[in-house]
Amino acid sequence: MSSEAMSESLQFAAVKRRAVASRSYRTRLPPTNGITFAPGGTIQIDLPANLAGTYIDMSQCYLKFKVVEDGSSGFNLDRAGAYGFLRRLQISQAGANLSDCDRLNVLAAAMIDADSSFEWRGSSGKTLIGTETSLRGERVAVGDSRTYCLPLILNPLSQTTPHRMIPLFSLASLSLRFTLEDVATAVVSAGNPGISFQDVELVSMLTELSPGAQAMVDSATGGRYDILATSWAYSGGQLAAGVTSSTTNLGFSYSSMERCVFAFRPQISQVQGRYSLGNRAVESLSEYNLLINSQPYPQVPIKRENAGAESLGELLIADHALMDFAKGTAFNNGFTDTGLALAGAGSGYSLYANINPRTDLVPVDPFNPVAPATGISAGAVSTAGVVTESSIGTFLASIELESAISNGKSSHIYSGVSTLASTVQLVTKHSAAVPGICSIDAFANFTILMSLNMRGTGVFSVSV
Repeated sequence: MSSEAMSESLQFAAVKRRAVASRSYRTRLPPTNGITFAPGGTIQIDLPANLAGTYIDMSQCYLKFKVVEDGSSGFNLDRAGAYGFLRRLQISQAGANLSDCDRLNVLAAAMIDADSSFEWRGSSGKTLIGTETSLRGERVAVGDSRTYCLPLILNPLSQTTPHRMIPLFSLASLSLRFTLEDVATAVVSAGNPGISFQDVELVSMLTELSPGAQAMVDSATGGRYDILATSWAYSGGQLAAGVTSSTTNLGFSYSSMERCVFAFRPQISQVQGRYSLGNRAVESLSEYNLLINSQPYPQVPIKRENAGAESLGELLIADHALMDFAKGTAFNNGFTDTGLALAGAGSGYSLYANINPRTDLVPVDPFNPVAPATGISAGAVSTAGVVTESSIGTFLASIELESAISNGKSSHIYSGVSTLASTVQLVTKHSAAVPGICSIDAFANFTILMSLNMRGTGVFSVSV
């Protein structure tokens, strides 16, 4: 056999092969528990079941709904856009819980900042979910309505590794339960807007295999469909005022925990009329790590100093993007200059408070020790036409827990740290006393195995 290789461009025999016989069709799945929904309520959508040879690709699904303001007061979305309305997502089947992520809107704000560019936020993101290039979401005027289409992010059904379609021939429906956030938290308004959610539906693409093709798949799997995926879970705590160090117990117990993402959100901004979901303050954080059964991860704490390069570098490592120079992020704390008079329409705005960023000043680095501040300003513009400085912050921290053996993006192995039956603690130190009480929002990203045995129970089981 020749030791020489032929260029792929000359491999004329290597051509695409025709796919097995199948058909795909677009569906609209309405809620099963109502037509119109109010903040604080729950929307339940059940995926079809008992459909022979049929699959759904959750990465091609979106949740569509219309937000209607009753005419009492307009409002602005928070930085997560319409994801701000979704407080919690629970996925279950036949009474068994497969996934449960609380504070989904807080996590969405963080991940949109980490994984999207300002260009996306002002183009596709603006149209789909209502984001802006500023540190707030779009405006919905008094008596207006707006229809959003939200991709189903941050759940194991859409985060399979490697990519897998979800079978819809199990004996029971997969149920998606969205708990809606209250108005005071989801939006920012000078008044008290009345909001309702109408025309809710899950728009999806289903693929049906021919009986022969499905028989081949079933024969190859032995009737057992194993799907690896990554999931998210929330655990919270409180950072007390006046402290210079903190240890927070996190209820994370998984066989392969891949990373921990956390943020500080000042409680003083978690009220009506202020942006709270995406307002993440530094609070003089100087170093941090995890303790798992008293063993530190990483061994040497991560430091946040000067411009915060080390902290940002570790966050990018956990996101598998340290060397991705094309990656866009929205970690930008705006401009600290105050009293900037409006020179005309579309100019003189601050990224802190408004829509159009200034281009003639250097923005403040959110990982810098002096910014963001306490996050107490709503970021409004005075009636005199003067830009008001806001201290809305975008700081986010992350700790990578995967072994380098998986090389970050491997879809064939997983190598997170086991926290089963373990005590997991977040340890932080601060260079100055924390000025005010903060919520500590910690999220675990971990691997799960979803198994559907069609020659057994006929429903999914989950191993974490």
